[in-house]
Amino acid sequence: MTMANIPPSPAPRGRRIPLSQFWLDWRISLFLVAVCTLVLGAGLLALWGWRAAPPPVTHASPAVHRERGEVYERLGKLEEAIGEYRVALALSPTDPALHRALAGLFEKQGRIADAIATYERALELDPASPEAPDIRVRLEQLRQAR
Repeated sequence: MTMANIPPSPAPRGRRIPLSQFWLDWRISLFLVAVCTLVLGAGLLALWGWRAAPPPVTHASPAVHRERGEVYERLGKLEEAIGEYRVALALSPTDPALHRALAGLFEKQGRIADAIATYERALELDPASPEAPDIRVRLEQLRQAR
């Protein structure tokens, strides 16, 4: 049967699309719907401010807990950060860097007495560190602010 032998349709329905072009259009449409769904989902997650918590710790080491504390601090979760630093200090109580970082968190929270005690402990552990003069100056500022 050729196109000339096909009877005309009773109601005009617009331009006829060959079957091969219809399948191509259908696949493109489905692809565009999928892409739009992914973009919309990513946009909603960004709009709601999705922040994943750090993964659970399987091996206890001071370095891992310190890094987790840093992540929590960047997320603004100071209590969780302090908890991680305390766990790191329990595993490595003579690390002055952990004491300095914890004192900085106490200072951010306004816990001046805890910050002073922790800075003093950091100085006891390493009085000759390159940061010692800065810590002494900060201690004086905190004592005066009290």
